[in-house]
Amino acid sequence: ILLGCLFKNVDIFFYIGEENKNFLKFYGADELKMVFTPYAVDNDFFQKEFERWKNKKAELREELNLPQDSIIILFVGKLINKKRPLDLLKAYELLLNNKEINKKIALIYVGEGELRKEIEDYIKEKDLKNVFITGFVNQLEISKYYAVSDIFVLPSGIGETWGLVVNEAMNFGLPVIVSDLVGCGKDLVKQNENGYVFKFEDINELYNCLKDLVLDEGKRKSFGYRSLDIIKEYNYQKSAENILNIVR
Repeated sequence: ILLGCLFKNVDIFFYIGEENKNFLKFYGADELKMVFTPYAVDNDFFQKEFERWKNKKAELREELNLPQDSIIILFVGKLINKKRPLDLLKAYELLLNNKEINKKIALIYVGEGELRKEIEDYIKEKDLKNVFITGFVNQLEISKYYAVSDIFVLPSGIGETWGLVVNEAMNFGLPVIVSDLVGCGKDLVKQNENGYVFKFEDINELYNCLKDLVLDEGKRKSFGYRSLDIIKEYNYQKSAENILNIVR
């Protein structure tokens, strides 16, 4: 009721993506008053980092003590329940246990949080190989982990209103896999074009998405190129221009 009353007196609504637009419409905002201001990261910075490191993957893997011959799956974020890092670990376990998969794989968690011990205990209990937990990594170093990786996953649940790490990963030409509760999914992840959206908490579906990309190098590359193409439209400049067009 309060938002409905408030929205009647608003002249312009800036929305960051489709889910945000739907939220505003649900509470009575007039779509004719809505202006798209894409939620973005510093694309220029990350794409310069991509260009800097894209031909140095072997050197970076050696520096970071990561296996040279593995397909690397990357998670970036806090190790907390909202981000569902254990869902990814269980899907990774299914990959390891599938004898039809003859590719070497590895999983990196870039981040720190309250679930770290539970993740470490699960790795030890199940004897899972090639799982790496970096702890906190600052913004200047995080680019190296995007650069050495092959697939990016964000399996978050309720509360992941966007997920800017997906923007970052796409700037490095990575295929992306997100749950259907990740806010940016409708905007950034084009099903079977640059990645996959799977049903939240469906570990088998996540496993199948991962398996598809692990087994198909050509698909990983084509999805990565498409990610680079899509993310070009989600930049600071477009947001600023759309705002300025209204306030001038």
